[in-house]
Order: sequence, then structure tokens, then C-alpha cells
Amino acid sequence: MTRFSQKSLDFIRKASRQKKADWLDKNRAEYEAVLVEPTRDLVTAVAKEIRSIAPAYKFPTRQFARIKRSSDRAKTQGLYKDWLGFSGSRDSGSLFEDLPGFYFHFSVDEIFSAGGLYMPSSKQTKQIRGWIAEDASALDRLFQDRRFGKLFKQLGGERKLKTFPRGFAQDHPRIEWLKLTGFYVWRPIPKKIFFSAGFSDVLAEDFRQILKLNAVLDHYLASWPGAQAGLRRGGLAHLDEIQAPAVNWD
Repeated sequence: MTRFSQKSLDFIRKASRQKKADWLDKNRAEYEAVLVEPTRDLVTAVAKEIRSIAPAYKFPTRQFARIKRSSDRAKTQGLYKDWLGFSGSRDSGSLFEDLPGFYFHFSVDEIFSAGGLYMPSSKQTKQIRGWIAEDASALDRLFQDRRFGKLFKQLGGERKLKTFPRGFAQDHPRIEWLKLTGFYVWRPIPKKIFFSAGFSDVLAEDFRQILKLNAVLDHYLASWPGAQAGLRRGGLAHLDEIQAPAVNWD
């Protein structure tokens, strides 16, 4: 497996400063060596691991490490991006809603893995908040789980209301979760790990743990609080019983 290195980050930094459209063509060999090949190998390895337990997730199959911006975005944001990333997603069957998924991002300044539902629709937000208000025991167990809790410390981040949401008491014990407008987890990854030969295993394990969060969110989106379902209070005894849906969303 081709590894990332400081040269990978240096190339991104250098690319983001370019003003000529033909710069990438003149530096194609270096681009392929330090960005395209490592990204292709990483996606291939991680996708193989995740698809073995959650086959509905789709990962990129071409145009790895695309760094050149489209012509419309280049006018305002520059010819080349100063970051790269890829996602693992499922087809929701809707143009307006996504399903919980995975994301990996790296730039000169930050490297992180993430997953969950970053931009839910208003309907999805309402449904997830309904579950959190009524019975958040599945999320409680998730963050108490040794393997998951070791990697991810909290739900959400900057996507949060400054005030409390309508319909919920300000002193609700879950008010900080109810304020969220994005239901996801993320963690920073040190460069030492990013550059290591075993990084694909590290990222695959991050995504395996995120599958547990995605499964909880899937359940919240598929039912309303109070319904006869496996994640109700007193339902699943162990977090390992929470599995990625077997549904083929294709």
C-alpha cells in the first residue's frame, strides 16, 4: 500500500497557491505519486473492510484525490483545493435527504475521520430530536461503549443552535443534544498515524465504530419514539447487537 507522507501535504499547500490552470499537468507525476496513489490505496482498503459488514455503503471508484476545482468555483475559491477527502455513503432515494455515512478529510492544517448525519433535513432533525427527548438510552450506551468512547468523545460539534429548540423545555436533561442541528462524531488524527503503513486499518476501525452510531440514527429515522422497536428502553442489552442495516439501499 502506498503511504501518505509530508510530501503529500506539501503538494496540497503548493497547489492551493497556484494561479495557472496548466500547473497540475506540469506536475502530474508528483501528483500521482504523493496524492492519487495513496488515496486510491486507502479508499480501496477501507472500502473492502466496510463492505464486508455493511455492503450498502458506496465509496469512490474513480477520480481519486481530485484537487482541481470546477470552473465556477475556481473563480471565487481558487484553481486548486487546499484539502482532500472522501466519503462512504448510501443512496437515500431522495434529492433532499442523506443517510448517515462516513467521511475522511486531510489538509495541511487538519486530518480527521467523521461519520453520522452532518446535514439532516428538518424532518430528520425533528425525528431524531423526538427520540433523544423520549429515550436516548441507545446513544447513552454508545458513548459508554469502551471501543466507541475511546475514539469519539461527543455527539455533534459546531452545528448547534445558540438557543433551545422550540417544543422542548430549557431544563430538559438532554438539552445539549436537542440543540444539535447535525448528529455526527469526529476525531483528529495525528500526522504520525496518517503517515504510517497501518493507517488504512486505523481508519477502517474508526468507520466500524461509526457504523454503531449510524445504526442508531437509522433506527431513529425509521421509527417514532414509543413504537415497538429493538432500541427502546430495556431493548438491546449490548451495543454489539446494534448492527448496520442489511437493507440494500440500491
